[in-house]
Amino acid sequence: MHKVFVLFLLYCLCTLLFAQQADRADKNEISRAEHYLKKLEAQAARAKGQPFKPNYESTEALKRIKDLKEKYPDDPAVEELFQRASAAYMTSKGDFVTITPEMLEYRKLEKKLSDLFFKEADREWRAFMQQINSVPGQVLKAFPTPAHRNVAIADVVGKYVILEEFSYPTNAFFGLGEEYVFVGSGTRGYYFVEISDRTWLGPYEAVKRYRRLINSDVPEGGPWTLVGRISGSHLLVPQAEKEKTMSAHWGWTVEPVAIYVPERTFARYDAADENGAQFAGESKMESIKDQFYTVRQIPPDVTPERLLEIFAITIREKNFPLYLDCISPERKKTPRAMSRIRYHWDLHQERFAKLYVHVTVEEAEIEVLKGYDSANEFDNFFLSTEQRQTVEQISEPLVEEAWVVSKAWDERGRQYGSPKPHQLRRRNKERWYIEDYAQQF
Repeated sequence: MHKVFVLFLLYCLCTLLFAQQADRADKNEISRAEHYLKKLEAQAARAKGQPFKPNYESTEALKRIKDLKEKYPDDPAVEELFQRASAAYMTSKGDFVTITPEMLEYRKLEKKLSDLFFKEADREWRAFMQQINSVPGQVLKAFPTPAHRNVAIADVVGKYVILEEFSYPTNAFFGLGEEYVFVGSGTRGYYFVEISDRTWLGPYEAVKRYRRLINSDVPEGGPWTLVGRISGSHLLVPQAEKEKTMSAHWGWTVEPVAIYVPERTFARYDAADENGAQFAGESKMESIKDQFYTVRQIPPDVTPERLLEIFAITIREKNFPLYLDCISPERKKTPRAMSRIRYHWDLHQERFAKLYVHVTVEEAEIEVLKGYDSANEFDNFFLSTEQRQTVEQISEPLVEEAWVVSKAWDERGRQYGSPKPHQLRRRNKERWYIEDYAQQF
């Protein structure tokens, strides 16, 4: 009887052990699944927050762990693999943040600015139209054009013409050593607008400043409205291509006076103005915009991380003066350098308008490039106070460099592109400045 009882206990124990083993995955299965899981985790790390499609090895990891989880739902080792796989697979969908209404406020700001400045443009445009129409016969009907064989040039030259289908650079072409934009057609007649001197460049550059500083949504290529004075007539081929396939046409040459971009802005040539023209409201632009700025100056003790955040804010809020103040003085010394800065400002504006809406920055990595580093752990450990003072005296001026990584997020909250490194420097413990302002977010 005693032996039977012992055998029964042994049977129960074996049954229990077998049942426990049946609830556990084989170690070799765990090892093989983890091998593939490491491939998935490595692919996720390489993606750096961007969405990706799991490759063959990553897919194999998901299949194996799914199978193990379904067979052994209570195995701790399988559960650990499942949690790692879940985290890595979520990474394949792309990194994300929650986009708040505050992050999108700058888009409302652009709308407010464009509305305010269009009111100025509309007022100036109406006043200008009233002025040139105040003298009977001073403004010609644009189409059909006056037939050059039937009218005396003296009766046409000096008259205003309003061209509502002006399209630059789409209809630009060269003729007789000059550059023109044609408006019209063979059946309606042609106007050839001269765009080789200040009468064009002044108003055109003013429109570009409006797009840069107020509203990036300005249609390039028209249709704009151009007001000009007729200056003569020419026989030209109104075709942009170098190889001319059209026949020549007579057309009235037009000297630009003003540009009106419908529902956007107005700029009139002014010979006394240093820039040749201003867009409507430009003279009081900063006083209008200042009420919308959230950051107005850069603190002397600004950190590299905060400076990069401010840099992004200046772009979103169209604060060009503060944008310039973020950039290293060494990058702003020549007219060509300033032209490059404005070019990249335009690109930054376009990206915030179309590609992403928010920027986050990571902790800066700072190192000393030149000069004495008072925080150097080896100097402070091995050198005496007198020795450190000597080293400081004989060292070059201090130059520190910081690298700050940014991430950009679109309006859905998904990461746009890869994280981007930004280079900043400061000299002699003065303020930090951005060196590579052209780097996108």
